[in-house]
Amino acid sequence: MRIIHQHLLKNFLRNLLHTMVGALILFTMMDILDHMNSLMDNEATLSMIIRYYAYKAAWIIDTVLPIAMLMSTLFTLGGMARYLELTALFSSGWSLMGVTRPLVVLAVLTSVFSLGWREYVLPEANINRNRVWEVEIHKNPDRIRPTQHISLTGPEGRLYHARKFDPNTGIITGLKILTRQGSQITERIDAAIAEWDGTHWTLKKGTRRIFQGDEEIITVFDQLTARDLKVSPKSFYRDRIRQEDMNIRQLKEHVILTRLSGGDPTTSLVDIQFNMAFPLVNLIVVLMGIVLASGPRKTTVASGFGLTLLVSFGFYLFMNFGRALGHNGTLSPIVSAWTGNVVFLIIFLIMFLRARR
Repeated sequence: MRIIHQHLLKNFLRNLLHTMVGALILFTMMDILDHMNSLMDNEATLSMIIRYYAYKAAWIIDTVLPIAMLMSTLFTLGGMARYLELTALFSSGWSLMGVTRPLVVLAVLTSVFSLGWREYVLPEANINRNRVWEVEIHKNPDRIRPTQHISLTGPEGRLYHARKFDPNTGIITGLKILTRQGSQITERIDAAIAEWDGTHWTLKKGTRRIFQGDEEIITVFDQLTARDLKVSPKSFYRDRIRQEDMNIRQLKEHVILTRLSGGDPTTSLVDIQFNMAFPLVNLIVVLMGIVLASGPRKTTVASGFGLTLLVSFGFYLFMNFGRALGHNGTLSPIVSAWTGNVVFLIIFLIMFLRARR
């Protein structure tokens, strides 16, 4: 790696670190001030507060990272332009992309990191943050991982409702199972108790109803071995994740279950595309920052902040507006999620063609 590239990366990473740390402190302090009364009224302990904001830091990092990437690009290249370093490099035969190649590579890696962060870190952190806030601080029942009145759709398409589930023994009390064919219910099983032996369910003290047209066949049983039920106990005791907190894999499962239950999976399909499109913002804003900072007008601290706010606000507004249009069915999932990236990439290409290269 050439000395100029080492110098560029060193300054960029320093600016990025300062920006991320400053954003974490600023967002955390603002949130503490906003929730101070609630924390004091509920007598939240120091441990609860620390864990809550440790989990929330994952969301802050995800949200602020593109802004920090843009700001770091503007400050790093703006400083080089202000002290005529870019002019000297251009005069010696360097091109704009030749100078900034390490930043582009780093932006690509950051986009991959952002995708992995949203897929493997952020959903779990959001669940734990909500649990600390709702259950530990506000003393509310744990609705994230409930043990009563649980409804779910099994992998085979059956609908399950359990009045109570004991995660320690794997015993279900008050189980109802509905088998559907299209929009018609073809079978209903009601069992007072359901036990899991490690391989299949044993249903006790219940009735089985089979619907064939206008005919209903009722069978009463004391014990029924249900080897065809594909749902496992962990399905009754897994986190109930809000759709906005789901990763791509969870959203794909949600799409399947929604379709099996006859629902409309449009919002989930939009969110899948959005989760794939959002990480690329890190690359696009760096490309735009390179062009903006290398222009003839010198980038000062004030102008750097202004450009960061303008581009970031426009990008987030455009993408979330498209997402909303996708949720209500106005645009297709792909168009609603990716239009923001395409539009700002086109803006970058226009600016790049007019920039000093």
